Amino acid sequence: MGAFLLRTAWKKVWTLFFVSIISFAVIHLAPGDPSQIDPLNPRFTKEQLQRYRAAFDLDKPLPVQYSRFYWKLFSGELRSFKDNQPVMPKILQRALNSLPLFVVGTVIVWCYAFPLGVASAVQRNSRFDKLTTVLVFALISIPGFYLSYLAIIFVVRTLEVDVFGLQTFGREGIRFLPWVMDRTWHLVLPSVLGATAGIAVLSRYVRSQMLEVVSSDYVRTARAKGLPEDQVLYGHALSNALLPFVTMFGLLLPGLIGGSVIFETIFAWPGIGRLGYEAILNRDYPVVISIGFLAAILTLIGTLLSDLLYMVVDPRIRL
Repeated sequence: MGAFLLRTAWKKVWTLFFVSIISFAVIHLAPGDPSQIDPLNPRFTKEQLQRYRAAFDLDKPLPVQYSRFYWKLFSGELRSFKDNQPVMPKILQRALNSLPLFVVGTVIVWCYAFPLGVASAVQRNSRFDKLTTVLVFALISIPGFYLSYLAIIFVVRTLEVDVFGLQTFGREGIRFLPWVMDRTWHLVLPSVLGATAGIAVLSRYVRSQMLEVVSSDYVRTARAKGLPEDQVLYGHALSNALLPFVTMFGLLLPGLIGGSVIFETIFAWPGIGRLGYEAILNRDYPVVISIGFLAAILTLIGTLLSDLLYMVVDPRIRL
């Protein structure tokens, strides 16, 4: 186990190094100069532009820019092109805002997708299976932003409540319990709507995996031994059908950054996905590259966790 962890960590460090080089190079291959944040601003004179390029190392060769960029990132000195604020505190604050949305959405997906997929597989070709199939493909086909706008119009017109942002506008400074209830309410719509597509897709995977396992020889043997049907399905079939999904736990981590851009934008949620989107529009390259680097770190940590979980749940795996 120890040798495996060291070997894997060493490979992932090299992978992260090459990812950092490629992402830095791709950003600088994009058309336009990174210093042209607002070229139409009349106060941005040529002398100011030169001072700006010198302050952000944009007048240096690309390898020097790369080394100074990551030195500043790790030392906490990296600042945003847009507002000259430190990048890492800004990203950390937005990540903390996105965390409740990510956790609640993930819990909703996994709590509903598995029972729905198992029930559809057990009742294959029944009316319930056909109805859920139609519903699932409808949820996959309808764009999330369209469902969001329908839900916003319905909720606002029916309940006449605020659904945008982290909390209701003008309720700053209220007592703790009403504050918690207000924050919880604002989580409901973006979390549920963000989870709809995930429920639809994951339930289909669970259904197909369960159907494959149910037709296996050891399941037929368990039935031939006279075991109760619930024990056959949930004790033998389901426990083996879930093995591939154990590895997916680790791959959930990158979803903290890239999985909620659309819904954070629609619901004016000040999360990290929206920060990245706004940074791309503003050519705020320090923020863009830092978020991409953080996403790469989360992806590599997630793959390592997946390998470890798979080794734990499946004794046939030898590392």
